[in-house]
Amino acid sequence: MGKILVARSPHFGSMNRHLRSHVWNSLDPRGVTPGTIVHGARIAVLAIGAMAVHGYLGGGMNDGDARELALAMGVAVLMAAPRQRGAELLGAVAIWLTTCEFMAASRTGQFALWRWADVLAALALILIMTRVPHFRALARTNPWRSWRDRDRSAESDQVPAALAVIEGRARRIGSGHSRSQ
Repeated sequence: MGKILVARSPHFGSMNRHLRSHVWNSLDPRGVTPGTIVHGARIAVLAIGAMAVHGYLGGGMNDGDARELALAMGVAVLMAAPRQRGAELLGAVAIWLTTCEFMAASRTGQFALWRWADVLAALALILIMTRVPHFRALARTNPWRSWRDRDRSAESDQVPAALAVIEGRARRIGSGHSRSQ
């Protein structure tokens, strides 16, 4: 049949690298920051949530699509709220997708148990993957210490409430003027 002709230049390799770096710099001149990723993930969470409602209520959501949507939404939610505990965020995603499943069941009259189980299993996989680094860190510090002997408050990144720095000014309750007066 026909042959594909490719025009070659003696400087093709170097031009290709230069072109790639120029395109990358023109697309992102300031560099991607963690804040940019967080904002992008927050937008993605809203878009994925809207897609979930549309897919469930439209009736076009099969088991595989629901699983992929749960994985995408779980990862996006974890990236969108870096200061919130991962288990709480994934629990909120599970509640959201369960609500979507019940709304679809009220519309069709049938509850898709396998689809719901696939979604929860996908979220459980994300939860397990977020816990693995924590367990590895615990195993590196003292692998033979029992779970009940560990001080959980000392190992977490969270500051205990008694040691938290509170910003702003406060006034005593009952002192000064109240708004109703």
